Amino acid sequence: MNDVAKLYQIVLNREIAVANQTPLDVKRIKLKVLAFIDTVYRLGELTHVFTFWDQERIVDSEEVLDTYIDGLNLLFSIGYEIRIDKVKKHDELTKDSSLPDLMLTVNKDALKFLDDYSPLIYQDTLDDYFYLGFGIGITYDDIIEKL
Repeated sequence: MNDVAKLYQIVLNREIAVANQTPLDVKRIKLKVLAFIDTVYRLGELTHVFTFWDQERIVDSEEVLDTYIDGLNLLFSIGYEIRIDKVKKHDELTKDSSLPDLMLTVNKDALKFLDDYSPLIYQDTLDDYFYLGFGIGITYDDIIEKL
């Protein structure tokens, strides 16, 4: 089992240089959430989750991983913005959901998070994003190599 906390700490160390004891920047968080949602849908497009009309195009696994890592960096950055200092551990398990359902769930989680910036909803978003990644074939080792 790999530890998501280690991944979070890598990104957290980068973000520390950006902000020191500043009030919650709601505008910046909203922009990051929008960028995150865009990344989720780019993943869907790259992996043909919803682009049923373009099935002949070959999936570029490196581009998929890069896009996934972009989303993970955004999500970790959002966590830092709301001062999340711990995240729970994950196993490389998949949820019993289809990829389109997981994409929609991640989107719903991200939008719900904007209602009150709840750490619990943030954790749900992170969990579901990991499930989405595992569902499209990304592993912890892939993530650690790319971060």
